[in-house]
Parts: sequence; structure tokens; C-alpha cells
Amino acid sequence: MIHKSRSIIVLLALILTACSSAAGATPTGSVNTGTQVVPSKTVEPAGAEPSATSNAAIAESGETPAAPAGLECSLPLPSEKDWPVTLCETFDDNQNNWLVESQDNSYSTYSIDVVDGAYMLDYTAKAFAQFKQTALSWFPVTQAQDFALSVTTLMDSEFQSNSWGIAFRADENMDSFFLFSIYNDGTYAFEIYENGNWIPLISQRVFGGIQPGEPNKLTVVAEGGDFSFYINDEPVNTFSGGLLTNNGIQLLVSAKEGASATYSFDNIVMQSAS
Repeated sequence: MIHKSRSIIVLLALILTACSSAAGATPTGSVNTGTQVVPSKTVEPAGAEPSATSNAAIAESGETPAAPAGLECSLPLPSEKDWPVTLCETFDDNQNNWLVESQDNSYSTYSIDVVDGAYMLDYTAKAFAQFKQTALSWFPVTQAQDFALSVTTLMDSEFQSNSWGIAFRADENMDSFFLFSIYNDGTYAFEIYENGNWIPLISQRVFGGIQPGEPNKLTVVAEGGDFSFYINDEPVNTFSGGLLTNNGIQLLVSAKEGASATYSFDNIVMQSAS
């Protein structure tokens, strides 16, 4: 069952110097509901090299594993684990009732709809804080705690700071969640948002397999506190010790003030343990 609700816009101050991050910056923006404040993210320079490796869970042969009992799916599965397919979406139509809406608020304008075989999001962040902040929005996918999920997305934008990713283990109000994302400058990162703070768990770093201006496929495999991350079917990193236990999964995008992008989400496949 795909859970649908309205997306929420939040702000986060993102203050960078040429060669270092601005840790501990004082937050200046709040969500449009007025219920919380989102502080700054901490990132490393985009030139930082990867320092960790991960275990490969996708067959090197390129063969698609047979789907366990569950939904039939002709797309490649995100994992070799014996988990049933619970979501297989090609957006040929909107039979799964994905969120369709347009918004024009203080921080951004956007419209999202199922169009031409993709889940299309046209997104523009407004100038609302002297070009010092970033608009962040998320859109619900489904719910699962232990899962393997892959999403292919074309991020069409001239702005290198734009990003998209998969948020998971999220609570109902998005007060806490993990986020695996890629940026339009060829970098990726893994973070946790909790207790009103962003904490980098895998700092923003370059991966040569990211193809700016082309569709890129992100895969997250989460089992207990252990997570594996893939970009375009290549293992890029792992993380152990994740303690969040909620089950919300969201597509998340971000853009600095004045930046715009079109995101074309497609071929969403999930296997879940329960």
C-alpha cells in the first residue's frame, strides 16, 4: 500500500566557504507550519575522495534475480535478498495514486504529476533569505523498515548545488530520517536529520559514476542498522549502526534560493522484508 500525503517544504541554511564547511551555523529559517527549525547541513568540499568501500549485493553478471512471491516486476531488482517485490512502478499510468499537486508558497513553486511515463517534478526555489538558504521538499513513496529500493531519476538543471535522494526510516512528521542523496556536481552524501540537527554520516564526496544531465539510479538496502548504497548499480558505501526505527520512505529534492530543476523519477522498485 502506497501512503500518500501532501509534501512539506522546509528550509535549511547552507553556508559554504571555498574550501571548508560551516559547522554549527545558526539556523534562520523554519518550516512553513512554524513548528520546527532546520539548522545548517555540514558538507565537505566536493573534491573529497571516497574513503570507504561496501559489499556488493548486485550480481556482477548483470542478470536480473528472479522475483520472489509478491508483485510481478520486469525491472531489475535492487537486491539478491529473498524479499518479495512490494512496489514496481514504471509510471505508465497513475493507478497507484501518486501525489499530484501544484504549490506556490513563500519558499518555492512546483508542480508534480505523472506525465509521459515518469513522475515529473518542476521545481523552483524562491529568493527569500538573501540567497543564503535552500528549499527542501519531500514526496511520499511507501513504508517499510527493512527493504531494498532503487529509483532512477533525471535531474535536469544548470545549478550544481541541486540534489535529490531517498529519505528512509522517517517518522510521520519528518522530524527524523536518514537521507542518501546525489548532487548535480557529481557528489553524494549520507546524513541523518534528528533533534533539529543535520549530522553527516558519510560526508559529501565525489563518485565518478554519477552522470550529471543523465538518468542516475540510486539504490538503498536497509536491514536492521546496516545500510548499503549504490549508484548506477555500483557499490559506493556502507553504514552500520543506524538506530532510527520508523518506516517512512520519501523522495526528497533540494535547491538553493533562485535555483530550479526538473526531476523525472522513474522505475521505482522495492523489495521489503515484511
